[in-house]
Amino acid sequence: MKYFLFARVLCLCSCIPWSKPANCANFKNGKFKTKVFGSNYFIERSGNMQKEYSIHGKDTALSTLAVKWLDDCTYTLTPDEETRIRTKLPKNALITVHIISTTSNSYEQTGTANFSDKIYAYHFFKIN
Repeated sequence: MKYFLFARVLCLCSCIPWSKPANCANFKNGKFKTKVFGSNYFIERSGNMQKEYSIHGKDTALSTLAVKWLDDCTYTLTPDEETRIRTKLPKNALITVHIISTTSNSYEQTGTANFSDKIYAYHFFKIN
């Protein structure tokens, strides 16, 4: 279960950028969409809070995470207590996300977590 959440949360690829994209600020806040395991997956990020949910049939899973921006294109996510317990993540769970490329309405990100060796990748589209 924690690896499923990790995949959903990170939606990342295994590429590490040689240089930072110039337009990361366009994606610090807003609503974003991608596909994860064939389901629509949404992120709503505002200030220091990120909410994530997927719509898979009648089921909707909601996760809430604290956001801390380290630089223009890198941030960490810390799941709140309810999310952490429901998804069976360790108490010190920390996810680090790197935005590696941007377009006018989308971005790709990579990331790591202190509880997994995996790196995931997905392309998010801004929808608001």
